[in-house]
Amino acid sequence: MKKIFFLLSLIVIICLGCTDKGIKPSADSLSATDAFNIIDIIKTAYEEKDRATLHNHMVTMLAEDTMKGLLFEKAGLTITPRMVTITEDSLKVNIIWSGSWSLMKDRKLENRGVADLVFHKETMKLTYIYGDNPFTVPSEKSRSNSFPVMEH
Repeated sequence: MKKIFFLLSLIVIICLGCTDKGIKPSADSLSATDAFNIIDIIKTAYEEKDRATLHNHMVTMLAEDTMKGLLFEKAGLTITPRMVTITEDSLKVNIIWSGSWSLMKDRKLENRGVADLVFHKETMKLTYIYGDNPFTVPSEKSRSNSFPVMEH
């Protein structure tokens, strides 16, 4: 009887001692979460044509290129992160995205794509976009040639 009581007491103590309510996420997890938040901030700034926010979260050359393309009346983007790769100096977020742009004279363009958004790990500024850039208005020419037509 004493052995059973001792074993049950030991199990209860171990279970209570192992529950830590203050589990801290890893540094990589925090970096990935920061990147997701910054992507959302950049997306919102792009849709609202907020040049200051774009400049604060992108390197200068990328921000200027993005701001040159703010020639739409309204834009809507959906960005879904798929995978994060973390190196010593950078953090790369692979995304899928879709967007629609309302232009003058009731013209509307739509596009979708896959891209890698690369952030400088120390500053968490967006430094490169590899693949299909979600922050550019698609041209009608590129949209009309995006899917090849197969003839029989």
